[in-house]
Amino acid sequence: MATVSFFPLDPPEDENETVESVAAPWWKPSDGELAVIFPIGETIARNDKVALILTMARVYSNGVELIIDRRIRRGRATRLEWQEMQSAIHNHFARYDPDRVRYGVVLGDGQQLISDLAPGMYGVTPEKHSLNPSGGNGGGGEDIYRFDDGMWLWPLPPEGPLEVVVQWPAFDIPESHVVLDTAPLLARASEARPVWGSD
Repeated sequence: MATVSFFPLDPPEDENETVESVAAPWWKPSDGELAVIFPIGETIARNDKVALILTMARVYSNGVELIIDRRIRRGRATRLEWQEMQSAIHNHFARYDPDRVRYGVVLGDGQQLISDLAPGMYGVTPEKHSLNPSGGNGGGGEDIYRFDDGMWLWPLPPEGPLEVVVQWPAFDIPESHVVLDTAPLLARASEARPVWGSD
């Protein structure tokens, strides 16, 4: 007696199928472009437990990715307190959490952008500029824990000052600012180049 399998066989794969999937340019930097690294190294805010440092910018032909280094140190915290602190550094973008870390920028033309309220997040093209989280990574040990956050500013900012704003109530960081000159960033945009040539 022949048995019939509960699960049907998978359909054959179409070896000729190609998938064209290009992320909207305001959502994240292009994976097909090699950015120019622009070192910054400006401390935005610091207290006895944490520091937030704008370490660098990755300049692309159509935008700038700002990299912010968040560091916490254990100090005299117990092991349990240290674990809770590390957990807090990971759970940093929970929307509507009043203690979350928040990032924003003020552009030279007066536009104010906040990363967790970014236009274009739901597929609608931003009218002007947008600021979106672009990923991050972190790690640490028994004394120091750090996390790098990327913030994608699209398109390139206008000429003039670029003010980066942060706050992180969970670690007693009030609204804090650092101001950059966009001129050297804009000058580097033309140096970004395709990873695979001019396909």
